[in-house]
Amino acid sequence: MPLVAAPGRRRCVSRDAETARAFLEAAYGSRIELTVLAPGAEPYRLTHTDAGDLAGGDLVLPGRLGFVSGPPARLIVATVRSGSLTVRDGRDEYPLTVGQTFLDGRFGRPLTTRTEDLELRTVAIPWEAVRTAARRAVPGDDRPVRFTGLLPCDAAHATVWERTAEYAHAALLAPDVPASAQVLAESARLLAATALAVFPNTALTAPPEFPPPADCRDTASDTLRRAVAFIDGHADEDIGLADIAAAVPVTPRALQYAFARHADTTPLGYLRRVRLAHVHEELRAAAPGDGLSVSRIAARWGFAHAGRFAAAYRQAYGCSPSQTFRATG
Repeated sequence: MPLVAAPGRRRCVSRDAETARAFLEAAYGSRIELTVLAPGAEPYRLTHTDAGDLAGGDLVLPGRLGFVSGPPARLIVATVRSGSLTVRDGRDEYPLTVGQTFLDGRFGRPLTTRTEDLELRTVAIPWEAVRTAARRAVPGDDRPVRFTGLLPCDAAHATVWERTAEYAHAALLAPDVPASAQVLAESARLLAATALAVFPNTALTAPPEFPPPADCRDTASDTLRRAVAFIDGHADEDIGLADIAAAVPVTPRALQYAFARHADTTPLGYLRRVRLAHVHEELRAAAPGDGLSVSRIAARWGFAHAGRFAAAYRQAYGCSPSQTFRATG
């Protein structure tokens, strides 16, 4: 039998794609279509632990596979441990590789995914815990919370999630001594609050559709011009949302609103775009013997994680940074 039962934990070791698909569908509570594009040499190895308020697992998916998945029953956050995948979310496409963390689906949104020799670690949080965390973070704001992107706001936020998720797996989902219901509930609240802090969403990292009157005076296009000028002049420094807002000066929330209204992006999204443009120009200008490398140029502009940088660069310029570097070197 490919399925081995244990208290709260299920395992599947099978070479049959339909068995793996059924396991994933039951574990994550969403409709899944699976297509084998190229079979792998090893069997599928899937583990899922459901502790009620918290769930998660490890997935080993050899070969090249295609998935179409319906909206998830919980908020699922996944980290790539080996291999690679490409996620298509509406018009957005995310090429992901080792070390990258992403939302494996958003409420009400299906996903199309292509994987290659993928090993994935997941954490699943009830949507109600996310909604409760949003209400606590922004008292009086009863709007439904939505995640507006699948990737963390930046590398520092991604590290925060990775450390929190590792704790959840080590102490709660694979412990020698089972955690109490109270510990699990508190941990689910912690993970929900962390997800809201890490991934762009309408509760904390995006402006409201109609800003409060106190912020309206700060949302003219002049706010955007001052913020853009500051970012353009300080993109090589360690700046964040609070620094940009203080330089304008406006509230961080007003700054978010100004960028959303006048530039259809976020302040940190614009900062990332500026830094990528500088990297692109330096890669194009690099000459043999100057001692530069892709990693050194990327680090100069604040990109410390090679995988996330490469994915963002490819999305912006349609090729890898090493291809640009070789074409001009």
